[in-house]
Amino acid sequence: MNLRTIDLNLLPVLEAVYDERSLTRASEILRITQPAVSNALSRLRVHFEDPLFVREGRGVKPTAMAEALMPAVREALDKLRSGLEPRSVFEPSRSTRVFNLSARDAGAFLIAPALAARLEQVAPGVRILWSQLHRSAVAAELASGRLDLAIDVSDLLGMDMEREVLLSTPYVCVLSPDHPQADQALTPDSFFDLRHIAVSSRREGRSLIEELARTFGRRITPAQRLPNYMPALEIVRQTGFALVAPRQIAETAGLALLDLPFDFPSPESTLYWHRENAGDPALTWLRSLIRDISRDLEKSQDHAESAAAS
Repeated sequence: MNLRTIDLNLLPVLEAVYDERSLTRASEILRITQPAVSNALSRLRVHFEDPLFVREGRGVKPTAMAEALMPAVREALDKLRSGLEPRSVFEPSRSTRVFNLSARDAGAFLIAPALAARLEQVAPGVRILWSQLHRSAVAAELASGRLDLAIDVSDLLGMDMEREVLLSTPYVCVLSPDHPQADQALTPDSFFDLRHIAVSSRREGRSLIEELARTFGRRITPAQRLPNYMPALEIVRQTGFALVAPRQIAETAGLALLDLPFDFPSPESTLYWHRENAGDPALTWLRSLIRDISRDLEKSQDHAESAAAS
């Protein structure tokens, strides 16, 4: 999108109408009159030579042109908003900064809800746009500035990245409560004799359970392989399959959790950012917030484990 020939004041209107699907709600969010929204939309239609929005029920829906424009519009507005934040001072309570984060591992499942709750209290105007980038793309996105932070497993990225371990995620074996093995301690043999499903974001290569079996000279072929834990846990609930999953996630499902019958290093969720952004006050604040949340989560997990052991 060529921004040289367009009034940048029109872009927030385009974004608001697209998000709200209503000129009335867009005017309320932007705190301008509805005629002002209509006038801005008319200028946008002339500029792009397209209706951009057509009536649908009591609201509007975007045209194919509007759909195609929105990624570039959002990127332009995000950069503009970020650039307007003072580099020397960041005031969370007044900020409207948009942060782009990528997360793929289990730690993000725990961090994202807690982060949303914390932001609602201390920085209600801040927005977080989560994505799930392929690991091969994360480094380039951080270097380009299109991505602010990434949460993933340890030792993911190159030397030009800063990193900080957030929390470890101990794994357990998850079974349906009515599974014959649900109230019995696992042995290596009984564990590998279970029918397993697996969670992996990769389309190819071995999953966690396959790698685990391989280290013991065993072979497991998961009956199903899913991209995340929520559907996998529901499959466990309704079937006789077993799943190796992070304890903190599995505890939310009300299923039977069994300790693994062997030592298994707890994977570490790690926060990554590019060195060029290390001094950005807003990102420094966000990293600190995520760090505090991670510590609270680990303390809660430690207390839960202590209570279970007593």
